[in-house]
Parts: sequence; C-alpha cells; structure tokens
Amino acid sequence: MSVIRDTYPDRNSWLDARGAYIGASEASCVLGIGFQSPISLWQEKMGYKTHADLSGDERVAFGNAAEEPLRAMFRVMHPEYELDFTPYTILRQEGEYSFLSDTPDGELIEIETGRKGLYESKTATCIKKAEWDEWREKVPQKYYAQICQGMYCGGFDFAVIWALLRNQDGDGELRHYYFDRADCEADIEVIKEAGKKFYDAWQNGTLPPNPLPMRY
Repeated sequence: MSVIRDTYPDRNSWLDARGAYIGASEASCVLGIGFQSPISLWQEKMGYKTHADLSGDERVAFGNAAEEPLRAMFRVMHPEYELDFTPYTILRQEGEYSFLSDTPDGELIEIETGRKGLYESKTATCIKKAEWDEWREKVPQKYYAQICQGMYCGGFDFAVIWALLRNQDGDGELRHYYFDRADCEADIEVIKEAGKKFYDAWQNGTLPPNPLPMRY
C-alpha cells in the first residue's frame, strides 16, 4: 500500500475534505472512549447535528497557540530527529481502509536510522490526581488511538507524543512518549476494523455497532 497525501490551501478547504473521512482524532469516538459517543459522531457524519464549536474554549485556544512553540522546543531538545510540518495535509492509505485519515502535527525522520515517524503535540491542564494519573508512564487512551490510526494512515514506523502538562498555577512540564509501531499493530487492527464497521454504517445510514476494546 502507498500513502495518499493531499494538502489544501486553507483551513476551510481542509475541513471540507476532512469531513469525508474518519479522522485520527475521531478514532477514539468510534471506539467509545473519546470526547463523544459513537452515536453522537455518527449523527454528525449523517448531518443530523453539527459539531460543537470549541473555538472559544480556553484550553483549546491554548493548545492551538502552543503548537508551533512546542515544535520549536522539540527540535531543540531532540536533535536526533528531523521534524517537518506541512499545514492542512491529510494522509490516507490506498485500498480498503482509505476512509481513515490523519492530519499530523509533524513528520519525523530518525536521523541515525532513517525511520519515519509521526509527531503529535498535546497540551493538558492537570489539577486532580486522576488527571495526572492518565499521563503517568502512558497517555490517555483517546490520544493513543489517535496515534495508532496516524501511524497506519501515514505508513510511519513509530510515533512520538510531545506533551505539555500544566498544573493549576499555570506552570508546566514537557513529556516525551515514544511508541514503536510493532508494539501497536494489534490495536491498529482493532481501529481499522472498528472504523470499517462505523464507515459502513455511516454510508448505509444504519446505527454503528458496539466497538471492540483495545489492548492499551
């Protein structure tokens, strides 16, 4: 299989194109572990409801503003990688699962080996112990599902999540999480099959089935 790479001139044309696919950030919703249920996502895809506008949310605005500074800091702190970023780019795999897509925050090359990787940056405000626990030696499941789909869509060998975690005082710490694709293949297959069932239900106008769990 080969990667289909489409780059759009602006955000609006990218959003229009993205709506035809199941995006990597929606993978967790298909699996029932995301920011909305599979039924809610299906209703949006069917045009029965509109996606909530989060542009005024302080955490979302902070995350958007932090993306480029986080890329710059990653380049400084991790010279073992080359990090490239092309905005408004959608990656997909040719073939049966071409309805799965990803828009990466960046693409990596591991300089020593030449291996290609996915870069995703995240920001989170952690106040309660349970919120910190989600990031203790792992990442929240919704972000893991996202990078699994992203590795598949882009044909990447590994993924890195570069996370800025803030406390209630606004202070933060940077964390680096590495995922080798070989360790994630079983969950990638779960995501592909769950995505296929959801996509078929979307195209047929029938309710999506209950999703399968991941190992992670």
